[in-house]
Amino acid sequence: MNNALAPRALTLPATSRYHVARLLSLTAVTALALMLMACATKIAAPTQELALSRAAIEAATRAGAAELAPTELNIARQKQAMADTAMTQEQYDRALLLSNEVQVDARLAEAKARSNRADRAASELREDGRVLRQEIDRTAPR
Repeated sequence: MNNALAPRALTLPATSRYHVARLLSLTAVTALALMLMACATKIAAPTQELALSRAAIEAATRAGAAELAPTELNIARQKQAMADTAMTQEQYDRALLLSNEVQVDARLAEAKARSNRADRAASELREDGRVLRQEIDRTAPR
């Protein structure tokens, strides 16, 4: 058999083998990290979350937030517009984050509106009670 055609084993000094092995392992780790990052950034379009945030704004509006909690409602509406823009630009992670914030802000506006409405009703009841006491005192026999 012809030894000239036989493959020869490549022998490297120990330090060179160490550097080659280290380079290969770093390359493998880097490739794995890049693959994980690529997977992590590809989230699905948050259409359901955006629908929930719109519904939360509508619920706050029905609860009277436009009159009783306008600042909170306006913040929610502004964030909804930013979330819609992020969706059209396919920035799904940003759209998801904003839609979650919209839901919280809209619920805050709704709760504040309901609380303000309850405070007004309680004040009216207290005033009605005061007027009734005055009327009773006025008409009571002395």
